[in-house]
Amino acid sequence: MPILDIVLAGLAVPVVATIAAALLVRLVGGRSVGARAAAVGVPIGLAAAYAVAPGWPWAPPTDPFDQLAWLAVGGGLLGLAIDLATPGRLTATIVAAVWPAIGLAWLGGAVLLHGDGNDLYRFGEVSVVLGLILVRLYRLSGDGVSGPLTAAVIAAGIGVLGLFSDVPGLAAVGLPLAATGIGWLACNWPKRRFPFGAAGLLGGSGVALVLAGHAALLTPVNASLVLVVLTAVLIQPVVPLLVGRLPGLRALSMRPVVTALFVAIPVAAAVALAWLAPTLIPSLY
Repeated sequence: MPILDIVLAGLAVPVVATIAAALLVRLVGGRSVGARAAAVGVPIGLAAAYAVAPGWPWAPPTDPFDQLAWLAVGGGLLGLAIDLATPGRLTATIVAAVWPAIGLAWLGGAVLLHGDGNDLYRFGEVSVVLGLILVRLYRLSGDGVSGPLTAAVIAAGIGVLGLFSDVPGLAAVGLPLAATGIGWLACNWPKRRFPFGAAGLLGGSGVALVLAGHAALLTPVNASLVLVVLTAVLIQPVVPLLVGRLPGLRALSMRPVVTALFVAIPVAAAVALAWLAPTLIPSLY
């Protein structure tokens, strides 16, 4: 595929599709319902990008990256139902806690559950950690930006690690997924317009974490570097403290920029290690 087509499929299509879908849902649904459901634009953006390249898998998917594309659609629909049926956050939080386990079981259940005891333990360990991270991302999403932006940076990091580890499927999902975060930011910046509901959480942020878990457990990617990427969630709470201390960053419009820069620090470190010293840190698994 020509490089221009790759750029369009991986970046332009998900950005434009996310913006268009979010605005259309808001227009059709109205001020209340439409705004709550607008985050479904994130999984729609990923699905649109995947349909362009490498192509949408209409048959029951068996390739794990095709399954991730379907997981985004399923998560978006489930999250949309939660957004429309339950005004509170409890249901979405409960589903978020188990969503990574569901995704990993679908992608690699046959390998993980029928392997030795260590495989099963690793599956449980990673599922619990990712579930807690997804719940944390949901809590960070109260401003409509911080949670999805952090997830987008994580997705980009996993995608780039996939390129360095000769697993292009990680990039085929991770980079367009990161681009949907840019599209969502465009909808909510500089003015906050839409909340980041369960549709975006499960169909976007949740897919980013399942992608990370799959990379750590079932691909040649160094699991220790995946863990470094995931520490972006721990960096994010520094942002409000920094913004409060530096007058030039107090403007609300600056918050997404500062968030992206800070959560990208561990991601950049992981990518640099994968590029310059891939064997320096031994893999967890």
